[in-house]
Amino acid sequence: MTVELRHEPAHSPFGGSVAARVLRCPASVGLVEKVPAHLRKVSAYAERGTALHAVMALLIDNARSLEHLVGETISGYTITRDDVENALQPAYAHVDALLDAPGAEFYLEQRVAFPIIPGAFGTVDLLVRIGSTVHVLDFKFGAGVRVLALYPDGDEDVLNAQLLFYAAAARHSLPEFFAGLDEIALTILQPVSIDVDAEMVSSVTVTHAELDEFVTVYRAACEEALADAPRLQPGSWCRFCPARPICPAHTGPLLDLSQFAVPAASPPSTDAYLQALAAGLDLVEAIKDLRTALHDQAKRALEHGDQVPGYALSAGRAERRWHNEDAAIGALIRLGLARGDVIAEAIRSVKQVELRAKARGLKVPAELIVSRRSGVSLVRSENAHAPVPGRVETARTFSEALEAFQGGRQT
Repeated sequence: MTVELRHEPAHSPFGGSVAARVLRCPASVGLVEKVPAHLRKVSAYAERGTALHAVMALLIDNARSLEHLVGETISGYTITRDDVENALQPAYAHVDALLDAPGAEFYLEQRVAFPIIPGAFGTVDLLVRIGSTVHVLDFKFGAGVRVLALYPDGDEDVLNAQLLFYAAAARHSLPEFFAGLDEIALTILQPVSIDVDAEMVSSVTVTHAELDEFVTVYRAACEEALADAPRLQPGSWCRFCPARPICPAHTGPLLDLSQFAVPAASPPSTDAYLQALAAGLDLVEAIKDLRTALHDQAKRALEHGDQVPGYALSAGRAERRWHNEDAAIGALIRLGLARGDVIAEAIRSVKQVELRAKARGLKVPAELIVSRRSGVSLVRSENAHAPVPGRVETARTFSEALEAFQGGRQT
């Protein structure tokens, strides 16, 4: 069965999903407006996230059941068994428990307007009031970086800007729903992330005063975004920004690469040459993500029917598949092949099993797992989680240890 989502109004340039980026880089607002609207979607993963958000709404509205979701297509994305078992089922179980609380009231996919700032609006996934507490929930169905309601930033903890936006906008748009509150709980619900052991729920309680402070700070950032020379600041918040292909902070390294200078001395010293290698790697690393952004937007433009001069879509290599697996198994065995020739039984990967165990509240025993590194890779020093010494460093360390040991024996 195929379901098409209802058409939502255009996204706000100051909406909740971009609040963190607007705060850190007000200039991004104007740059994003220069990108055609149909090219602003960041990746195919967004289609899955949009579809799973729609499914959660259907589940909460009792318009679907978990048992019959596999194979259903929601706005171009087909729901898989993994989606149901590892993402939707645990997320819905948490939401269902909240909604089953005595006296619970809720708003589902509620559009809310941010105070003071014209054109600043967003859609909050779920608002639940239980007694004198309002829960502001945001669903995250990406399997990448863990998203937190409160995360460390240097010497301080920073509240999630998207959740603050939704809470402040909801309080402004639904004053009666927020009347007489003791607590406002901001919650991220992320069933799957790159960290298998991460908790699904990240939550923090905020006060009305903290929301008031955010309104003031966010208003100032939005005003700066509309000024003549807004601040342009690259950082982690650029990750999902559709304006990267035209952003000076990201295209600048292309100019630096064209002016890349080799050491002047002939022959150069080893240190000078290694410094040149490091500088070249820094430039290539800086433009790597830019290449991906350019490629994805050009491909999306061609798929939309636009013309990208000098580029065209080409059909991928054909992959042969069984027309009907069940019928093929029977036919091949009748042909004379043994069952083992046709069907290979293999255990799922450690990560796949851990995800299924986590969704069921189980923990895979550590003694069942062994880790083997595939080799070494080149990364920036600050990203080296398990630094590996070079051969010279290894030999020097061994020599020092041996000398210390022999010296200890002599004494």
